[in-house]
Amino acid sequence: MLGSFSLVLLLWYIFPVIVFLASDYIVNTFKLKQKFNIKVPDISVPFLIVGMHEISKYISTFSILPYFLLTIFFLGIGIVAFQAYRFREIMYGRFFKMFWRSTFLMSILLYFILIIVSFIRLIFQ
Repeated sequence: MLGSFSLVLLLWYIFPVIVFLASDYIVNTFKLKQKFNIKVPDISVPFLIVGMHEISKYISTFSILPYFLLTIFFLGIGIVAFQAYRFREIMYGRFFKMFWRSTFLMSILLYFILIIVSFIRLIFQ
C-alpha cells in the first residue's frame, strides 16, 4: 500500500517548519526586522524553492522549478502592471516588497500542494 517512503522524504516534509524556525531565529538574533525590515518570509523563500525542486523530482521525473520561475516572472510583470495602473507610478521599494511577499505566498502554497500530491502518490502506489 505505501510506496517507497524514506527518511529523506520525511525531511523534505518537515523542511518548511525547520526553515521557519531557523529564519525566525536569524531575524530575532540579528534584529533584522528593526534594522532592515526583513521578516521570516523574506528569508525563507529561497529555501522553499529548493524544497519544491526536491519534492517535485521525487514525485515525477522532472522538476517543477522552471515552471515556478516562469510563473514568478509573470507575477512580477503583473505586479508592475497593477502598480502602474493603480498608483500611476512604479515605486521600486513597494514593487520588490509586494513581489517578494507574493512569491512567498505562492511558494508556500505550491510546497504544500506538492506534499499533498506526494502523500497521494505514496498511498496509491
